[in-house]
Amino acid sequence: MVGGCSVLLPLPDPSRAIMPAPPSFYTNPSSTGCWIPHQPRLVAWAFMRKTSALLWLLLLGTSLSPTWGQAKIPLETVKLWADTFGGDLYNTVTKYSGSLLLQKKYKDVEPSLKIEEVDGLELVRKFSEDMETMLRRKVEAVQNLVEAAEEADLNHEFNESLVFDYYNSVLINERDENGNFVELGAEFLLESNAHFSNLPVNTSISSVQLPTNVYNKDPDILNGVYMSEALNAVFVENFQRDPTLTWQYFGSATGFFRIYPGILVQADRDNREHFKLLVEELMVKGVGIVDQALREAFEILKKFQEAKQGSLCNQAIMLISDGAVEDYQPVFEKYNWPDCKISTLADTQENVMEYLHVLSRPMVINHDHDIIWTEAYMDSKLLSLQTQSLMLLTTVAMPVFSKKNETRSHGILLGVVGSDVALRELMKLAPRYRLGVHGYAFLNTNNGYILSHPDLRPLYREGKKLKPKPNYNSVDLSEVEWEDQAESKRVLFLTNDYFFTDISDTPFSLGVVLSRGHGEYILLGNTSVEEGLHDLLHPDLALASDWIYCITDIDPDHRKLSQLEAMVRFLTREDPDLECDEELVREVLFDAVVTAPMEAYWTALALNISEESEQVVDMAFLGTRAGLLRSSLFVGSEKVSDRKFLTPEDEASVFTLDRFPLWYRQASEHPAGSFVFNLRWAEGPESASEPMVVTASTAVAVTVDKKTAIAAAVGVQMKLEFLQRKFWVATRQCSTGDMPCTQSCEDSDLDCFVVDNNGFILISERSQEPGIKLRKKPIQIS
Repeated sequence: MVGGCSVLLPLPDPSRAIMPAPPSFYTNPSSTGCWIPHQPRLVAWAFMRKTSALLWLLLLGTSLSPTWGQAKIPLETVKLWADTFGGDLYNTVTKYSGSLLLQKKYKDVEPSLKIEEVDGLELVRKFSEDMETMLRRKVEAVQNLVEAAEEADLNHEFNESLVFDYYNSVLINERDENGNFVELGAEFLLESNAHFSNLPVNTSISSVQLPTNVYNKDPDILNGVYMSEALNAVFVENFQRDPTLTWQYFGSATGFFRIYPGILVQADRDNREHFKLLVEELMVKGVGIVDQALREAFEILKKFQEAKQGSLCNQAIMLISDGAVEDYQPVFEKYNWPDCKISTLADTQENVMEYLHVLSRPMVINHDHDIIWTEAYMDSKLLSLQTQSLMLLTTVAMPVFSKKNETRSHGILLGVVGSDVALRELMKLAPRYRLGVHGYAFLNTNNGYILSHPDLRPLYREGKKLKPKPNYNSVDLSEVEWEDQAESKRVLFLTNDYFFTDISDTPFSLGVVLSRGHGEYILLGNTSVEEGLHDLLHPDLALASDWIYCITDIDPDHRKLSQLEAMVRFLTREDPDLECDEELVREVLFDAVVTAPMEAYWTALALNISEESEQVVDMAFLGTRAGLLRSSLFVGSEKVSDRKFLTPEDEASVFTLDRFPLWYRQASEHPAGSFVFNLRWAEGPESASEPMVVTASTAVAVTVDKKTAIAAAVGVQMKLEFLQRKFWVATRQCSTGDMPCTQSCEDSDLDCFVVDNNGFILISERSQEPGIKLRKKPIQIS
């Protein structure tokens, strides 16, 4: 089923802003260190028209009369300050960004452009079909492993005295004091592989991992490992057939784990830290009243059995404990006699595995190989990377049963085979450029939990470390879509259309969200390959590294290519085996041609700046809806105030798989030509450091047949100090000609502020206040 709906939502996002009503004003006595709530006492406010309605000038006085007419400072003076500062600021950002030139270049090509309406239902259907195809390949790979494992077991005769060496994941490449390889630790070639998160692996063979309490030469282990050697060829063949596969494995009922590609598993610092992280969360408090819990569990089970309700498979009660304080014999005598009590670790393995065979018996007899998909979970191997988006996986798994006639009636479970699917790779099948500036896609499970969503944050920060949140994989849609009430956020009311459908043969459903307005349209341009290639190779140009312009993760020869390098090879037909998104490539070429004059414009400006002149702007930059980025420095790289900006280290400033850059999203929700200003901190807005840089950006829009789409955004980065100097100079003027000003912002009893359209302070006399929001609650300033 494919469906859709519309909803008006306040979406929390630092990038989103709305025009406020005229702000309230509160006195701020200079002699105190806090904000004091006060009845509104308007002294003066002025609107900076030339910055297109995005900054406000506020004057707060402590000794001024509450009556406007009695104020010592004329309204004309305040308007003069606002007009002077606003005009200077607008001229500066317009000049250095080259926004008027870029708007003209897109205007010149409007007759050749097409703007098409996005069909949300068709879009979600196409994405779901692509995801279904991808996931079906994973299922087929797992089915191949099931068939191979069952066939290998059928042909294997148990040998109590079997002698067999295998690659133990913990011991490989380990030597003794004489320099000889230890037993089960023979030489094992390992190479770093980008497809497997740059971990050292061996893609030609698997390795075997065992728990420490399992003897690695136990006859059951040796026979199981020997039998499962047949999976090596299938692992390799699966990976060759579908190079997007990641980890494949077989978990044996006897206790070993075979993983492909082969990998060295050691208790290194990262593994120990992860283990400690999990253990330290555990707390033991009080004594559980297990007797009552067991009685209630048996009653519930009995009720469902008599009513023939619940799941159609076997039903059981499982109690996991670190040690029981009694044996609960009366409970078992009444409900489950004779009982089977487990008291030691050895008992646990023996009895649990026996019950697994009992529970799996109906599936074995009916030869049912259920396909199981897991909820989202975190890849512990990548936890040390400290990123929110790289580590979420889902796994497809199937049981492996014995097909031998003599054991078939006993229902012998041999183990489980499975393969991981990186959710990030799955979401690449919903290309970012097709969803618009604020659009996005998300995945849900059949239990209503989020599998993937741009606002799903499975980690939280504790000090300098990121840690998994409790229940991070049982978050439903309302928890990530609901309004964020945090006062530090800027809010924009958007009307979103939601489109959804299931992904066939999986327990997952796909949703696509498109914003009304420019989000309903997609801009299409065209140019020649020759002209586009010429402008694509300029040194100031980069592409969104997370976007898929060309498929580079299948052929090993392509994995070292950047997206730009792969695109050039595709366009020059140097590599006929490369597959690329032709629509996206075409739009990149078009944008490269239209934006090419900006390089010369910015270079000319930089050449005209003398070493003695005031440092005005650090850099100019632009981005297009095809993920193309251009930037130019007006100062030496060592003098750039914010070196993280426009680098992968600062995800908010670049195109990612989930979002357009912050400055692009900010600009797109205001009229073309309106500059949106945003404070930036050296260590992030949550840090204790003071903001030091300001970005100003504006959107470039095109209109065809009365339909408007955002083509690009352009902006500049400058030091906050420059804006402050401009402001204080502007406020030294007065409207009384040559007469001295009766009052100015330099007076001790008058505070002057510039705030953005969400009430956040941009300029203040006190260095602690930029970035703080004006509000009624007192704010303590140390």
